[in-house]
Amino acid sequence: MLLRERLAALEHTSVPTWVFDADHFRQRWANRAALELWRAKTHEELYARDYSDMSASAQARMQGYIEGFRNGRNAEEQWTLYPHGKPVTMKLFLSGIPLDDQRIGVLIQAFEKEQGPSQESLRVLEVFRHVSVMATLIDFDREIILQNPTAIYAFGSINGFDLRFNDTSLPDAIVASAHAGEVFAIESQIRTEMGIQWHTIEARVIPDPATGNQLILVQHVDISARRTAEVRADAESKLAFELRQTLDLVERQRAEILDISAPMLEVSGRTIAVPIIGTLDAERANLLESRILALVSERGARCVILDLTGVYVFSTNETAEQVARIGRAIRLLGAQTIVTGISGSLARTLISADVNLGEVKLLRSLREGIRMAAQYERY
Repeated sequence: MLLRERLAALEHTSVPTWVFDADHFRQRWANRAALELWRAKTHEELYARDYSDMSASAQARMQGYIEGFRNGRNAEEQWTLYPHGKPVTMKLFLSGIPLDDQRIGVLIQAFEKEQGPSQESLRVLEVFRHVSVMATLIDFDREIILQNPTAIYAFGSINGFDLRFNDTSLPDAIVASAHAGEVFAIESQIRTEMGIQWHTIEARVIPDPATGNQLILVQHVDISARRTAEVRADAESKLAFELRQTLDLVERQRAEILDISAPMLEVSGRTIAVPIIGTLDAERANLLESRILALVSERGARCVILDLTGVYVFSTNETAEQVARIGRAIRLLGAQTIVTGISGSLARTLISADVNLGEVKLLRSLREGIRMAAQYERY
C-alpha cells in the first residue's frame, strides 16, 4: 500500500500528523490538522516546501532518530517549529515509517502543551540543541537519558555510553567523581563516527528537572586539531634537536679529522711543524690558517714548517694561493714559514696558479726544514 493509503485513517484527526523525509528535506504526507499547523493551503504547497536550510544540529537530530527507529525505538520531545518563520512550541511523538520507496521516514504527531514553557526556558532548550559542545545526560548506571544533536551526530551508531571511551577506565571514574560530588575533567581519546578523536571531557552532577533525581551531564569538546598541532610541534622540536646534535657531531668529527690529518707538532721550544695529509681544499686551508696563527701567537714561535709530503694535489689554484697567504700571515706575526715536501705535481700547480710565495722557504724534506728552523732559532 502507498503511504497515503496506509495513513488514510489519520487524515481527519485533530492531532497534526505528518511524515518527514529526512534525506530530501520534504514533507511526504500530512493530514488536514498538519496543513493548518504549517499554514499551508494545500498538500501540494506543503510538499513543495524545501527544508534543506535546517540547521546542521537539527539534521543530526533527525538522523539520530532514524537510527533509533531502525532499532525499534520511538522518540518523544518538545520542539519549537517554525511554520512560515513563526515559532510554535509543541510536544512531538516521533516514530519510523517506511516511505513508498522503502526508505525510513519520520512519522510525527504534534500536541500543544497545556502550559507552554517560559521564553527563557525555550531559549535554554534551543541553545542546548544547537551548541557545538557534545552534551549527554546519563544516570548513575551509565544509561543515556538525553543527548543533544551534536552528540547524536558524533556518537550516533556507537551503542552504549561506555563504548565511546578508548580508555575503558573512564566511565567508572566519571561515576565515581559524581558520587563524590566532584567535577570530572580530562583529555582523552574517544571513539566517534569519524574515528578516534581527542576530546576534552567534563562531567558534573545536575538535578533532573523532570524527576528531581540526580543525573550526570557529560560534555565533550573536540580538541583533535590542537593535539595534532602539538604532536607535530613536538616532532619538529625533536627533529631540530637531533639535527643540532648531528651537526655538532659532524663538527667535532671534522675537528678530530683535522687534528689527525694536520697535527700541530712542537719540534722545539719555538718551532712548530704541521704535516698535512690528504687534499688541501679551501675549507681545510682556512681552518689550518686559524689554528696555526693562534698557536704561533700563543707559543711565540719563530718558525712554522708546513710539510706537504702527504698532499697529493691542491683542490684549486685558489687553494695554492691560500698556502702563500698562510705564509704571509705567519710572517706578519714575526715568524718564518718553511714549506717542505713539495712534489712535482704540487710544483706544477703552484707554477700554473702563478702563486707568489714571497719569503716562504721551500725545501725538499721535513728533515731539511727542521735543520733550517734550528738556525733561525739561534738568532
